[in-house]
Order: sequence, then structure tokens, then C-alpha cells
Amino acid sequence: MNRFAIALVLFAFACTQAPPPAPAPTSAPAPTATPAPVSAAALEDHYGDSPETSVPVPVAGDEVKFENEWMFDRFGRFRRLKFGVAHPGDRHYDVITIELPDHSEHTVYFDITDLWAKWGREGEKKQ
Repeated sequence: MNRFAIALVLFAFACTQAPPPAPAPTSAPAPTATPAPVSAAALEDHYGDSPETSVPVPVAGDEVKFENEWMFDRFGRFRRLKFGVAHPGDRHYDVITIELPDHSEHTVYFDITDLWAKWGREGEKKQ
């Protein structure tokens, strides 16, 4: 039994003295490009806030219903304060100023150029 105990001690000592296994080779992680910081103002949605970002009104259907539903989906409850048609260059826009329940005012631009052309064609047919 004495020999068995000595062999067990020697085996345990040999196991603790073995060098640790080499770590598995790993490839260096690919450098990732960090996106440039963006201001909160740049992330704000400006759809419909100017003639350049105007909302195109479809030719088919009721254009007033489309405009009212678009504004309601975007802002919630609103009240129309002003309405006008603008003609910069060869484009035509409905310009609508609305008031929200918090008394803030917003001006929304709808591009009606295609409708304007349709209405012109319809007027020519009547004459």
C-alpha cells in the first residue's frame, strides 16, 4: 500500500508540474469604423416641413382627405389656421398651417404639381 501511495503522490506532483496548454491561435478582430456622431437635430424628420421635403399628393382619390389624414397621422389632433397655394417655379404646393392642442403651430407643404396638371387637362376637356 505504501508503494501505491508514493505512486499516487508522484503522479499528482507530475500533473501539477506540466506546462499549461498553449492558447488556441486567434485572429485579431477586424477594426470597425466608428460612425461619426450625429446631432439630434439631424435625426429629426423634416418630411413636409418645406417645399424641398414636401409630401406628394396622389392623383387618384380625394386630395383634401389625403392631406387631412396625413397630418392627423403625423401630428394627432389639429386645427387648420391658414391655407394657401404656392407656385414657385414650375411646382405647385398646398401650404397649410395648423395648430396643435399644445398651441404650437406647424406649416406643412404638400406637392400638388401632378394634381395641378390633371386639373388643367380636365378643364381643357370641358371647353
